[in-house]
Amino acid sequence: MFKKTIICIVSFLVMLLLNVPKVNAIKGAVEDGLVGYWSFNKETVKIQESAQDIFSGLIATVNGDPELASASDCKVGECILFDGNGDYFFVEDTLPAKIDRDWNEITLECWTYINALDDSWNRIISLDDQPTNSKVVSLYYDDDDNRHGLFVKVGGEATQAAEHTVLEDIPLEEWLHLVGTYDGTVANYYVNGKLAKTHNVPAGKIPKGGLQLSIGDRSDGCNCDAIQGYVDEFRIYDRALTAAEVQNNMDATGLDVAPTSNHLSVTWAHIKSSKR
Repeated sequence: MFKKTIICIVSFLVMLLLNVPKVNAIKGAVEDGLVGYWSFNKETVKIQESAQDIFSGLIATVNGDPELASASDCKVGECILFDGNGDYFFVEDTLPAKIDRDWNEITLECWTYINALDDSWNRIISLDDQPTNSKVVSLYYDDDDNRHGLFVKVGGEATQAAEHTVLEDIPLEEWLHLVGTYDGTVANYYVNGKLAKTHNVPAGKIPKGGLQLSIGDRSDGCNCDAIQGYVDEFRIYDRALTAAEVQNNMDATGLDVAPTSNHLSVTWAHIKSSKR
């Protein structure tokens, strides 16, 4: 009888353990091809100074006076709030170059929450060669022409805004997961995990030479393409993510492993569950 009782108790405890839901489990973003990842969590940001890429150590320097928003207002941990008036982050390149390099393929990805429209073109994320403006890959919205999407310009080929973008104003005051992929031929734009637009830009690679990366405006900080709203969880890849990988990243709250760069002091204790 005693033995049977022990077996029953052990069986009951095993059933309890198997049915305990996982709390605050971290789902990792895709790491294959990842070049940089700005979580904008507070441990990575010195507001009014810089924000660190927690994957490979790239530094984004702060221009203007963006705010570090609290986790309660953001998607995953803390995030950055841009006021549309001179606020942007400029990514400093490294040697060897991670930004000004040949991009045979590329993916730009972020969460954003737009607060207001201002009757102009606004670049949420932009890889470009300002002031030449002959090579551009950008997640953007344009209230003047009521559209948003992925803009690609290279080798004399470019996105046709009237055909290749979502022809409506970008939704306001809601979190949007935006992803743009370009594989040298096809440009895809995803909104909240779903393919919203696809079009051909058969221009091949984006060649190195003057390429710069910015968050919240175009790379020269003209204050003519500045956004009004929040940006969180920005990642850039050197390949075009698949639809399944886009969906995976929409659900992700960090990375599966700690950073490999030996000069990063960031730990993963700060990664929080999604908000809003």
